[in-house]
Amino acid sequence: MKRTVLPIVATVAAILAMISVARTRPKREPTVPPSAPPTSSFEQVVAGVGLVEANSENIDVSCAVSGMVTQLYVKAGDRVGQGQKLFSLDDRDLRADQQVKRAALEGAQARLAKLEQEPRAEDIPPAEERVREAQANLADAEVQVRLIESVTDKRAVRDEDVQRRRLAYKAAQARLAEVEAQLGLLKAGAWAPDIAVAKSEVAQAEAGGSSGQDG
Repeated sequence: MKRTVLPIVATVAAILAMISVARTRPKREPTVPPSAPPTSSFEQVVAGVGLVEANSENIDVSCAVSGMVTQLYVKAGDRVGQGQKLFSLDDRDLRADQQVKRAALEGAQARLAKLEQEPRAEDIPPAEERVREAQANLADAEVQVRLIESVTDKRAVRDEDVQRRRLAYKAAQARLAEVEAQLGLLKAGAWAPDIAVAKSEVAQAEAGGSSGQDG
């Protein structure tokens, strides 16, 4: 009995396995070719395998940057002329990079314009006022030194006070020289090397330029 049942069970299992495999196989719909194969209008023909080339020369079509083609403007068999647009690439990355470069250019131009417009008219009066203040402080320190040095009786003043007023006079001289130098630099405007560096930054930003995305 067992010898009879086992072959039957094995046969049924094999049939079920074949049915399962047949069901899991992908169904492929028949496709129609985009165009009919070429046919000859002559009764006698000669067949051969070869490469069809242009009458003048072959032209390679390429692009300076790589990317996904988003749009085609021609199709096979079309005649194209010089400068005609053939396709477009995905330019989102290039446009983002262009915006970054444009912002860098605007920043460099703003820095250059700021340097070229120096000094601002509103910055000069405060600087001149600091010079007048330093001159007044120097005059006062000079008076204080003369007064204390004019005392004939050395017992009436301490040597420490004399030295302090002399140091205050020297400090007032140094302060006046400092604010006068600052005023001179302000009136002279931006330093020529700084302007040259700013112009170089603008030129470098302009050299970044914009990139083409069409072929």
